[in-house]
Amino acid sequence: MSEESADNSAAQAVCEAKILFRQLKPFPVIDENNNFKIETAHFLESSNQIIDAIACFGKLFSPIVKDMRQNVQKITDKYKQNESLFKYLEDLILKDKDGNDNPFDTVTDGLLWLKRAFEMMEQFFRNLLEDETRSEQVKPHLKKAYEECLLPYHGFLAQKAFQLLHSFLPSRSSLLGASDSNMDNLKALEEFLALFRANLTHLNEFYTKHDLHRTYKA
Repeated sequence: MSEESADNSAAQAVCEAKILFRQLKPFPVIDENNNFKIETAHFLESSNQIIDAIACFGKLFSPIVKDMRQNVQKITDKYKQNESLFKYLEDLILKDKDGNDNPFDTVTDGLLWLKRAFEMMEQFFRNLLEDETRSEQVKPHLKKAYEECLLPYHGFLAQKAFQLLHSFLPSRSSLLGASDSNMDNLKALEEFLALFRANLTHLNEFYTKHDLHRTYKA
C-alpha cells in the first residue's frame, strides 16, 4: 500500500459519514507530572489523527493536508534520531534550533507552520460549537478562523488559494452528523478541543519565550 493510500484509509476510518471525534486520540495533558512539557510521540499521533479528520473536508483540501503531514514528518524524522533525548517536544525544538545557524531551516519552522494551521482548525471547530443557529453553512466559520489565525502570515497567492478551498467546504451535518443524532459527537468535539487548545497555547508561549516566531509570509 502506498503512503497516500494509507493516509486515505486512515482518514476514511475517522470520517465515515462524519468526523467521529470520540475516535481521535486527545492531545497530551500538560501538567506538572509531565514536567509541563508535551510528549513528542503523543503529540505526533494526535496530530496525524486531526489531520485525518481535516482530510474529510474533501480532495480539494489535499494540498493543505499534504503540507501539514510534511511538517509532522519533519518532526517525526527528528524525533526518531534520538527518541530518548527528544522525548519532549520542547527539548527537540531547542536542541534542533541550537544545532543550526538558521533555526527556520529546520523542524522549528515546520512546527511553527503546523501550529498556525492547527490554530485555524481549532478556531473553526470552536466556531461550529458556538454557532447557536446550527446553520448548515460553515464557510463563514472557516473564513473567520482563517482571518484570525493564518491571514497575517499569508501572501497574495496563499490567500487566493484559501479562497478557492473554502468555497468547497462540506455542510455542517456532513462534518458533525445530523443535528438530531450528534450530541455525543459534539460533546466529544468539545472535550477534544480543550486539550487541542491547551497544547497550541503552550506551544505559542514557548515560541514567544524563546523568540522563535517570525513574520515571513507564505
